[in-house]
Amino acid sequence: MQQFIARYRIGISRAWFLLVLILILLTRHIWPDPGLVTLATGAVGFVFITIAALGRLWSSIYICGYKNRRVIQDGPYSIVRNPLYVFSLFGAVGIGMITHSVAITALIVLFFVWIYPITVANEERKLEEMLGQEYLDYKARTPRFIPAFAQFSNVEQYTINMPQLQNAFLDALWFFLGYGLLQGVDSLQSAGMLPVVGLLP
Repeated sequence: MQQFIARYRIGISRAWFLLVLILILLTRHIWPDPGLVTLATGAVGFVFITIAALGRLWSSIYICGYKNRRVIQDGPYSIVRNPLYVFSLFGAVGIGMITHSVAITALIVLFFVWIYPITVANEERKLEEMLGQEYLDYKARTPRFIPAFAQFSNVEQYTINMPQLQNAFLDALWFFLGYGLLQGVDSLQSAGMLPVVGLLP
């Protein structure tokens, strides 16, 4: 099962995303709008999305051109082994909060908790084989998901692959595009232009 998930993670993620998108399009939250709950979740969701986009871009600066080639242990990688996944979780939770639905946000979190530890464990086994003792030492001192901020270290100069960084920048923009699309869905539902078949907490 673990090998299947690791091998088909992208396909599974896309199928899950499609199901959640359908749920978002056909349902609406139960809270008064505008109201305290929708204002608070909308604001926090946008902050989370911003953290995700900037954090993934920050992490990509260090990995562009070096992925699977050497141990990356500076910047965000000095405090956590998988910063891209950590920031992606922020973004996914932010997207969930923008819907103002506890149920949809919980579905998103449960998906990440289920699939990404398996994916990361598989990736780390491959890195151990490719990078050897240096990666094992890095793994021993750096947490997988919970950042150890006291360990932060950086370098004065760093060479990166610019085309890969440009792609990472475009990837980060998807979070803001998702935010805009969800705002549009909410407006269409409020105006009665998009049918709602059910309400979710």
